[in-house]
Amino acid sequence: MFLRANVTSGQTGLFQSDVHLLAMKIHFFGAARTTTGSMYLIEVNGKKLLLECGLFQGHREEANNRNCCFPFDAKQIDAVVLSHAHMDHAGNLPNLVKQGYAGNIHCTFATRDLCSIMLVDSAHIQMEDAAFVSKQRAKKHLPPVEPLYTITDAEKTLRQFVSVNYERPFLVVDGVTVTFRDAGHILGSAQVILDFNENGKKYRWLFSGDVGRG
Repeated sequence: MFLRANVTSGQTGLFQSDVHLLAMKIHFFGAARTTTGSMYLIEVNGKKLLLECGLFQGHREEANNRNCCFPFDAKQIDAVVLSHAHMDHAGNLPNLVKQGYAGNIHCTFATRDLCSIMLVDSAHIQMEDAAFVSKQRAKKHLPPVEPLYTITDAEKTLRQFVSVNYERPFLVVDGVTVTFRDAGHILGSAQVILDFNENGKKYRWLFSGDVGRG
């Protein structure tokens, strides 16, 4: 969930009601009316910030169709912020890098450690699944399929991770400062506080991510 707060008045409310008043744009590309494939694109101050890059999880054909292609140019993304390591939030990052994203992936230290295991494991599953489907297709004289990404893609992605501790604000793109706050969900999970400075106006949004106990 996103919440927006006016820094000067302290008023807080669901952002959907007043997002049209801002020059900023938010695009919902996953985890909207569904529970997997979390992915949101924020356009602000001429920059593109991707929040989450999760795998859609479902039947093979539908999942492949949703996960293979992004509704934006990966090369034009300026930064990525990740709340935690679960695959429905982080699992499509190697595909993003495979398609040309070369920037930083910001997360907590524990999230980076978990992703170093989980993304490589996910790549192994992608490769095994592609090999299985290709074998079935060969019986019908159909061409093989390629995995969504490979172990090499996953390992390259991990080199782009930048880890930051909880409660340590950092500038992620022009006019946007991020602070991670413990979400109590899994090890390293974070709520993401986004402080914006746009056209001389300052305001704060909170992306709750997946929330557990305090």
